[in-house]
Amino acid sequence: MKLTDWIKGATVAAACLLGAGGMAAAQEMKTVRIATSTTGMLYVPIYVAESMGYFDEEGIDLELQTMKSSAIMAAVIGGDVDIYPGTPAAALRAVSAGTDIRIFGTLVTQYASNVVLSGSKAEELGIDENSSFEERVAALEGLTIGVTGAGSGTHQLALYLLREAGLNPDSDATIVFVGGSREILAAFERDRIDAFILSNPTSDTAVMDQGGFLLFDMAGGAVEELQNYPYITLDARGTWLEEDPERSKAIVRALAKALAAIKDPEQADEVRETVYQDYLSQFDKELFEAAWSNVTQAYPATPALTEEMLGMAIEYLNAVSEDKYDKSLAETALMTQFTDEALASQ
Repeated sequence: MKLTDWIKGATVAAACLLGAGGMAAAQEMKTVRIATSTTGMLYVPIYVAESMGYFDEEGIDLELQTMKSSAIMAAVIGGDVDIYPGTPAAALRAVSAGTDIRIFGTLVTQYASNVVLSGSKAEELGIDENSSFEERVAALEGLTIGVTGAGSGTHQLALYLLREAGLNPDSDATIVFVGGSREILAAFERDRIDAFILSNPTSDTAVMDQGGFLLFDMAGGAVEELQNYPYITLDARGTWLEEDPERSKAIVRALAKALAAIKDPEQADEVRETVYQDYLSQFDKELFEAAWSNVTQAYPATPALTEEMLGMAIEYLNAVSEDKYDKSLAETALMTQFTDEALASQ
């Protein structure tokens, strides 16, 4: 046989094998619908898992969409969305209402809403990088503090910190409901608020462009009592998780790979650049890199979630929200057997 004939034959055979394999892979891909309330830094592990091909490796065809946060949980309950990466409060409300919603993991394990104080106010109060926690919470007295809305996670953190200082949130400070990132930054720039609470990259923008002072680096674990707080949980219908255990485990494995890649010094630069180009290029590059450096501290090593961690969230929410939850709800709400099995196999 001539060499050219052998090459042609081998090429045809390889093409057939690849075609058959590709068809099989396409048939095995399982569609998973995830909805988030915005495109932002809190959901970076999902973006990494998609951009770096980890979902593909695990046979998951991701459909990612954004929706109003108030509508996502209803969509999950109704079967129009499969997974909601949201606050534990949203999931606990749904579980306590008797729905089939279950929490199977976490993406963020710090209470990643940072507190930024105006630079002039920090100087006036004598607050700097060397100030203690006690000095920082005491500095909140008399301030006008901007949060996103009533009952939001940012509002709850304001209440918590004021009470940590022994202050009365109703009389010792003024909490104003400003809106989203754009509205908060505008109010901060015009000195309508002395401080605000919001996550990266909004906090980074205020520090880099508006002379703000980072009073509490919450993404970096500034409050010891809130270490390992499950700030973003992975919520789905229990029946959906159980109907295809291999699919559930595949999702966890893909996210675990993403979290490992984020924290791997040898991969971090490639991961950061890929996610920026694919998902977050609307942000200024310098701002994005600052936000990345700050918020990646809040990502856990794995998506594992324990009953103890969820119990901490329940205790915190009982202290700062009108909704009250029995501690036993942590056991009811958790469905982590597939998560535990997936992580044990890696």
